[in-house]
Amino acid sequence: MDVRTDGDIADSFWWRRTTLTRRTPLYDACVSVGLLVAATIVGALLDHPGLAPSIMIVYVFAVQLCAFFTWSRLYCLLSSAAAVALYNFLFVDPRYSLSLIDRVYPGMFFIMFVVSLVSSSIALALRRALAQAAASDRRTHMVLETNRMLQRCADQQQIVHAMATQLARLSGCPVVWYSADAEGDDLLPRATYTAVGDAAPVHELAPQMPPRLSASAYVGTPLDATYGGSAFYGIYLTVRTGDGFVRSGDPASVVGVLAIVAEPDVLTHEERTLADAIVSEGELALDRARAMEAREEAAVLAKNEQLRANLLRSISHDLRTPLTSISGNADVLLDQGSTGTAVLDAQTRRGLLLSIRSDALWLNATVENLLAITKLEGGGMRLSTTLELMDDIVEEALRHVSPAVHEHDLKVVPCDEPALVNVDARLMVQLVVNLVNNAITYTPVGSHIMISISVDEGRVACSVADDGPGIAPEDRERIFESFYTANHGLADSHRSVGLGLSLCRSIALAHGGSIEVAAADPHGSVFTIELPAADVSFDKE
Repeated sequence: MDVRTDGDIADSFWWRRTTLTRRTPLYDACVSVGLLVAATIVGALLDHPGLAPSIMIVYVFAVQLCAFFTWSRLYCLLSSAAAVALYNFLFVDPRYSLSLIDRVYPGMFFIMFVVSLVSSSIALALRRALAQAAASDRRTHMVLETNRMLQRCADQQQIVHAMATQLARLSGCPVVWYSADAEGDDLLPRATYTAVGDAAPVHELAPQMPPRLSASAYVGTPLDATYGGSAFYGIYLTVRTGDGFVRSGDPASVVGVLAIVAEPDVLTHEERTLADAIVSEGELALDRARAMEAREEAAVLAKNEQLRANLLRSISHDLRTPLTSISGNADVLLDQGSTGTAVLDAQTRRGLLLSIRSDALWLNATVENLLAITKLEGGGMRLSTTLELMDDIVEEALRHVSPAVHEHDLKVVPCDEPALVNVDARLMVQLVVNLVNNAITYTPVGSHIMISISVDEGRVACSVADDGPGIAPEDRERIFESFYTANHGLADSHRSVGLGLSLCRSIALAHGGSIEVAAADPHGSVFTIELPAADVSFDKE
């Protein structure tokens, strides 16, 4: 998963890093002394008659800069007093002495001190307000960025990746993900994440977490050698799932723990709040992902139930007629000549037997189609592909089509060049048989059926066209769905469970091809199969 975003939020961490550095007393003292020394140097350059007010302004400006680069009001007070003392000691007669020879100086020094102190206090307040606004903007930006990243996540692994990467960016330290062991409640280290979104195997020194406890067991609890056998300190954030009542105390709600490998005080209070917000967003994303999985499973179950209901309805309605015909014809044959029934002549007996055979063959083909489509769509069938000529496939299929083909005008247009395909010959023969039988079933006696084969731009096409009543445009979109049959109004339309064309599509897709239906001119339908042409090129040494 790519966790990089349009705005590189890692670049905005300069404020946090420099803020932590500036908050140290040594840094603030060095900044204050340095600014006063720089003001003294500038004052020495301006030490000419008539420029004394300019030197005073330089010191006041230095005090304001101290307020901007430090965080304590104490340094504003000390730098104001130091500026007055330096100005008196270095630039007021008698020089290099804190004594005064003019009564106006105490008032001037007092005014200088007050101006310096007030202006520096105002500068410090403005800076703190600016820093708070920047921190608030940064928190908002990072939460929104985290939310966008989590919205693109589809499973728990991607969600953890996004959370850990954002925490690594926030802290500038690696983050270790602990998740529950599949065989128990132990939390084991799984992966280490960095601020650039890289995930690596967890470090060998990362300790094992204690078993899953309550939802708050790990918060703020650094681990030591007691659990891991090595010194390992960090900030531990518990990732939970489920509703609020479950999260409050059930150990099963603990999905894992994100450990920021750093000292506990590496994050400010605001950043710790932001880290908790990132984890909360991740927990909501986990809940959404699990709810989505549950909905998908429910949808699959509902679809399976619908398919099962359709199958039972189709079997009860569509298979009953041929079974009744077989049973009735068999009873007639068994009862002939017994207790007053007439003896059937040879032609009548043959007709009954042909009817039984036809119904039995149709039932067998229906069962074969059902088994084949179940295996193909369920992934339980492995293709046994060989290099075949599409013309040979069609020729073999015509040996297995319905005997009613003799009542139609069937024509085959072979290809001018070898139409080689790498297919499972048995399945491909069944596909062609289904298409031809479909044309035979849904066209009146005497209709024309034409099978044509062509090769174009690395694709082999096989078309089965008829001049029957055709298929309505609204039915063409659904004709390849299981158990769907278009109403053609033919006498034998009851002999269709709606599996033949669905199986054709499954076979074509399994071979990397496609199947489409279009209207024929002037009427009728054209079913076209497209398959990748076989590559028969050989490397020449």
